[in-house]
Amino acid sequence: MAIYGIARISRKTQNIERQIRNILAQYPNATIIKIVYTGSKVVGQKDFVNVIKKVKAGDKLVFDSASRMSRNSEKRL
Repeated sequence: MAIYGIARISRKTQNIERQIRNILAQYPNATIIKIVYTGSKVVGQKDFVNVIKKVKAGDKLVFDSASRMSRNSEKRL
C-alpha cells in the first residue's frame, strides 16, 4: 500500500510547506505530491490527474485538510 500526500496551493502567496509538515507528521512514509497554482479546483487539473493515474487499489491519498482537495470540498464522515 502506497500513501500519497497531496499538498496543493492555488496562489503564489500561499505556503505549501505547512501542508507537507502536517502530512508527514501523520504519515512519515508518504510520498509527497506538490500541486501548485491550480486556482480554486483540483479536480480536472493535469497534475491531479497524473496523481490519480498512479493510485492503485489499497493506496491512500491524504490531504492536510479537506479544503486542499478543492474550494468546494466537504468533509465526509
